[in-house]
Amino acid sequence: MEQRTCIKFCVKNDIKCADAFRMLTVAYGEATLDKSNVYRWYKMFSESREDVNDEERAGRPSTSTIDEKIDEVKKMVLANRRITVREIAEDLGISIGSCHSILIDN
Repeated sequence: MEQRTCIKFCVKNDIKCADAFRMLTVAYGEATLDKSNVYRWYKMFSESREDVNDEERAGRPSTSTIDEKIDEVKKMVLANRRITVREIAEDLGISIGSCHSILIDN
């Protein structure tokens, strides 16, 4: 978000996108946004965008790692140590990836 603010500053001060990208590269080194993202944000700010935050994305909010789901996964594993990740995910209505994350991280 900090780099987006810098890009917005460059747009407001009529600094060319290529120059803005060079300045970001000097300031942030390897942590600089990639060139395509710098150009994309530059274009959005040039088209009157003001907000530097990402817009809300469509789709279902992530609810699969809330405490309830974590507790349910634990109970299922304790009840049946041979249960598969796929079975847990299907029973709880969460993705296999979310289920795997819960098992590894919690």
